[in-house]
Amino acid sequence: MTKAERTFVVAHVGQMAWGGAMAINAAAWFVAGLLQVNYLEAETLVADAMVQAMVTEVDTNLVRIGESNGN
Repeated sequence: MTKAERTFVVAHVGQMAWGGAMAINAAAWFVAGLLQVNYLEAETLVADAMVQAMVTEVDTNLVRIGESNGN
């Protein structure tokens, strides 16, 4: 698995965990098994991906609010 593929998978698993489609511990176990890393490292990867998904969602919503207010 290439680095780009690993990044893609972790980002999408993080999005699913952030969105509630996947439990955080299940996401971490999935990433740990797929990438052959220990659970703590996988948990950190998932948490970082969840933070990125949250930032993207909040940023998108703030832009929408600003646009709807004419800003």
